[in-house]
Amino acid sequence: MDSLTIQRIIDTANIVDVVSDFVTLHRRGVNYVGLCPFHDEKTPSFYVSPSKGICKCFSCGKGGNAIHFLMEHEQMSFSQAAEWLAKKYGIPFQKREFTDKEKALHKERESMFIVNQFAADFFAENLYTDRGRAIGLNYLKNRKFRDDIIKKFQLGYCPDNGHSTADAATAKGFNKELLVKTGLCYQKEDGSLRDRFWGRVIFPVHSLSGKVVAFGGRIMKSDPKAAKYVNSPESIIYSKSNELYGLYFAKQAITRKDRCFLVEGYADVISMVQSGIENVVASSGTSLTNGQIRLIHRFTNNITVLYDGDKAGIKASLRGIDMLLAEGMNVKVLLLPDGEDPDSFSQKHSASSFQDYIDKNQVDFIRFKVNLLLEDASDDPISRSNLIKEITQSISVIDDPIVRSVYITECSQILRVDEQLLINDVNKRQREKYSATPVPAKPAHRTEADNAELQENSSETETTKSTAVEQPVENSIEKLKSDIRALKRAGYELIMKKERLIAQYLVRFADKEFCYLEEEEQSITVGEYISQSLENDNLELVHPIYKRILELYRENANNPDFVSERFFISHPEEFVSLTAASLIEEPYQLSQIFSKNSAPVEEKLFELTTHIMTDYQYEIVRFEIDKVLKEIQNPATIENPELFISAQNRYKTLLNARNELAKKLGDRVVHL
Repeated sequence: MDSLTIQRIIDTANIVDVVSDFVTLHRRGVNYVGLCPFHDEKTPSFYVSPSKGICKCFSCGKGGNAIHFLMEHEQMSFSQAAEWLAKKYGIPFQKREFTDKEKALHKERESMFIVNQFAADFFAENLYTDRGRAIGLNYLKNRKFRDDIIKKFQLGYCPDNGHSTADAATAKGFNKELLVKTGLCYQKEDGSLRDRFWGRVIFPVHSLSGKVVAFGGRIMKSDPKAAKYVNSPESIIYSKSNELYGLYFAKQAITRKDRCFLVEGYADVISMVQSGIENVVASSGTSLTNGQIRLIHRFTNNITVLYDGDKAGIKASLRGIDMLLAEGMNVKVLLLPDGEDPDSFSQKHSASSFQDYIDKNQVDFIRFKVNLLLEDASDDPISRSNLIKEITQSISVIDDPIVRSVYITECSQILRVDEQLLINDVNKRQREKYSATPVPAKPAHRTEADNAELQENSSETETTKSTAVEQPVENSIEKLKSDIRALKRAGYELIMKKERLIAQYLVRFADKEFCYLEEEEQSITVGEYISQSLENDNLELVHPIYKRILELYRENANNPDFVSERFFISHPEEFVSLTAASLIEEPYQLSQIFSKNSAPVEEKLFELTTHIMTDYQYEIVRFEIDKVLKEIQNPATIENPELFISAQNRYKTLLNARNELAKKLGDRVVHL
């Protein structure tokens, strides 16, 4: 969908109308307000601005334009949300023409989804046949699953004659190849089809958008030679490393509660949901993968892993929790009483008593791991040494230096180990990690200290891989997040804060007059001044999104129809339009001198824009001074007279530049 169509959708869509489909709104002045749909609250803090065409929660911070709201609330991709709005408002749109290969792949995928949905309906119907009731439904009732929960999760039963699914599907016109590709059947040597799940209770696995991508089947007979569970094989619509059981049903509860509970099996999820705890998903017996972690991270930064007390199983899963820490998540662990698992425990407790147990007993993962491994280490030096290495490995994957420091201090006290020893080992592991990973592209004023970790998201979720065209979207957003984290670690956080204000002025005022040149009889816009100032000083924005906003301005500034705010908020690149919406809603915070004058910001654009650019230059110079100081203090520089003198001269030049800029700024500092 092209940018003009996106702009037309944003211009046409009534943000109040769109949000009202999901949230009860009440007028408050020129805006509307309601309870935020993205987190639990009793006092409304979710505002909708018809004039700006955006919404925002002033508590959790989520919002944006109509497309962004649908993406967040309905877990759609950007193109899916835009298409939904286009259909709602009767706006004609045209998708990009697929290549023949893409068309064939898309057709095959859609056919497999149709076959799987047919099978899910078939299994659900068979649960209520005489044979299904006697075997499948009886098993589910013995597990104390209610009828409404059975229907919600679309549980079913596959008849035990070995060919019912194949017969029913072929009778409906589905070809054998599709039945084999989806994994519903497998082909015998004589060419006939055999049901994969015959005689089993069926648990459909749903994608993030609610499509059935796979099945799990539990055996009903006591057969020591047969697997207890059989699962669909991987296919072009199903990758077990990128799916989580129950996420489709849990995604809104996870967002609302801002926490995800991670369990192991299908029954664990179903029982917890039945007890009233809806923000729960399962890895379905597989080791936790980066793809699954990033799925969870899309909805919350907080995760609690539930264990049933099996120490061997817990130790085997510790690596997965290290992966959660590396992704920047806040990880807690809940150990259930002996003999209990999430399924059995939830059946004995109401949601409130279960939640109360969680609140009282969940512990931070690092502390949990220390205590768990200490039980085996006792006073054996070798075991304690291995324990320390295990702990420093977990701490080293954490990005936040403050969090790392807190854990190091605490572990030092628990383990009775010198804190500096832990610091040294953590630093060593981090150096090894960073030296083995690629770094972001270097801007003109980047330093060697920027050699930081960059991890690209290789996972494909259903939302982003529904067509071949959409696959790169999730990857590009994850790469942006990774680049920004790397820049913060390299010391660019203050510079990026200054750049945020520059980006805000580009979005809000790029097309507004900065000043009028009487001699040349022409106006200079705010965008032209910002762009030219950066070029004159040979500066390049560091933050990738703000840099992209500047690039887009430069590409479109000469378009006579260019209106900055409208252009950026309706831009088809998701991270651009979402950032623009945030910048538009973000209030201006000026110094006391500026605040004394009650004139609107728009009437002080010359003074304010000049100020923010000078402030940015000041921060760049300060950053360069810190760099040169480190260089001067470097033993290699000190031992080389030529390098030392050169560094000193640059230091003096930078100090002079800083002093000149400080004079221009005076005490009128713009607070971010």
